[in-house]
Amino acid sequence: MSEPSQNVKALRNKIQKYLSQKNLSYEVRPSGDLWLREGSTVVAIVPSDWNEQTLVSVMAPVALDVKKVTPELTRFLVEKNHDLLFGKFSLDSKDNSVWYTHVLLGDYLDEEELFVAVAQVAIVADDYDEQVSKMARGKRWVD
Repeated sequence: MSEPSQNVKALRNKIQKYLSQKNLSYEVRPSGDLWLREGSTVVAIVPSDWNEQTLVSVMAPVALDVKKVTPELTRFLVEKNHDLLFGKFSLDSKDNSVWYTHVLLGDYLDEEELFVAVAQVAIVADDYDEQVSKMARGKRWVD
């Protein structure tokens, strides 16, 4: 794992400041990602470099240890991606998981934008994790 850039470090500090100002409980993972427990899932806030800018990925696992990817599952995820205003479902075949993710520009991140994204990702992941994990014969994060 490479050392994060100064821009990513500054962005991570900014995010931690925002979380602390809202008195939100979070965990800093060894990777530097920030995790917040929400309902039956966890929301990961992942600052990163992107070309000459920074990004903030706000993401939550919807199904872990996926055993079966069916045409019905992939159709369901694609149709939901069309219907949902923010974020997207994605299938991580390397880690056998389904995630819900929304990405923000880190260089222009403000507090309200971050909290709307965290809330939306948490709500969608919590709403769909049971259904998607059942379809995929996987498990929810809380399981």
